[in-house]
Amino acid sequence: MQQLTIEDALAEGRRRAEQGIARATEASAPDAVAEVDRLIAAHAATGEPFSANTIRPSLPEGIRPAAIGGRFRYAASRGLIRPVGYVASTDPGTHGHPVRVWQGVAR
Repeated sequence: MQQLTIEDALAEGRRRAEQGIARATEASAPDAVAEVDRLIAAHAATGEPFSANTIRPSLPEGIRPAAIGGRFRYAASRGLIRPVGYVASTDPGTHGHPVRVWQGVAR
């Protein structure tokens, strides 16, 4: 068995993460995905830092929890938001794990 390099292992981890996010997004209702994207854009437009904690009370039915981080990543890839730090999750099911804090990018 060939040993993976660190770079190869990291690339494989990113590939698997992207696959999981894609599956969660595909399993979500299309209208729910669009609503999460709208929520992220609305918060980005304020210029104030925000996280998944911020939008959680407004999340629509039909969105898979695993898709939410993917929607933030998608917004970042489009240049809409940028990472500015981390906070503890307020979702009781996550036991306070870190969630990224984002801020809208001025256009």
